[in-house]
Amino acid sequence: MVPVKEAINSGSWLHCECNDYDRLIKFRLKISSFRKLVLTEIDNPDKIGTIDEGAMLWLMQIEFINLTKDPIHPRYGPPYLLLIDQDGFRFHIFEDGHLESGSQFSKTSGMHRFGYTELIPKIKAVGSIVFQLPDDADAEYSISIKNNGVVQEI
Repeated sequence: MVPVKEAINSGSWLHCECNDYDRLIKFRLKISSFRKLVLTEIDNPDKIGTIDEGAMLWLMQIEFINLTKDPIHPRYGPPYLLLIDQDGFRFHIFEDGHLESGSQFSKTSGMHRFGYTELIPKIKAVGSIVFQLPDDADAEYSISIKNNGVVQEI
């Protein structure tokens, strides 16, 4: 695990690996920013699926390089990311069709990049992902990978 604030402040790339059934997925990740999302930034926010009571959406701007030998569908990249808070609670990416492709916000925020277009090996893809997190101003998050994956600062 690497603390999100540390990853942003250092500007470092993170080397990530995870197993997906019989395939090892490898990628590099750079976190450019991580901020609370204000719903008024999104066109037609009423079309967003369920946002739980007491939750906030957080937008993470990332750069992603596929290091797997073949192109991969975006579902085999950023959705493997997890945030883990200081208490050990784990949070997956918040997936929503309106945020990812059904809104103008999806284009201006870069969320559309990790929707459908393949991630080609060795080429940097720039976009964003969203997490639904508790409304806790004191929370500290670290980046991790599902399936006991590896995250290392390089």
